[in-house]
Amino acid sequence: MFAVFILSIVFLASCSAHIGDSSQSQAPLKTLSCIAVLPAATAFDKDEAQHEQSRSLEKGAIFATSIMARQLSGNIKARVVSADQEATLAPEVTGGSFGMVSAVGKKIGCDGVLVTTVRRFKQREGTEYASDDPASADLKMTLFHAASGAVLWTADFQETQESFFDNILSYDKMQNRGFKWVSVEHLVEQGITERLATCPYLK
Repeated sequence: MFAVFILSIVFLASCSAHIGDSSQSQAPLKTLSCIAVLPAATAFDKDEAQHEQSRSLEKGAIFATSIMARQLSGNIKARVVSADQEATLAPEVTGGSFGMVSAVGKKIGCDGVLVTTVRRFKQREGTEYASDDPASADLKMTLFHAASGAVLWTADFQETQESFFDNILSYDKMQNRGFKWVSVEHLVEQGITERLATCPYLK
């Protein structure tokens, strides 16, 4: 499956520090003509993960893909790759993770490839005002240089919603959310929107 190649390049990029809510770029910045934005992938092969967890991650990947497409629809640097386009690339991929990045770049005509991986997508248990188990999300975004395979930029988003009583520092977030327990979709949309806004290559 093409998702295996996506997963392997995520592991390739994991040599950088894994920080909760962060983004980082390598300097100096390379000038990119355009960035191919791949559909979000999951951190586990669905044949190996537990069925319920796998279904949740797949749902999260589909949702994350829709948010990226919406956020980048007006960006002249971004070329959003559909699932059908991605599937046609699989027979052309050789050479592992670098081959995948290179093949995507050549096929789409971009010198940057953005890969997003959903590692946790857990819905809250309860209502907006009374939750026994809050929503939790974890995703990673990695921008590769297609010609060299170098990591140009990475961003992590990890959050399990906390109440004011659990963490006094969460007050501002709770206030901005109307003191409600939000859905995992809300967390993911917020995380993607904030991280894309920090990517210097998309400006």
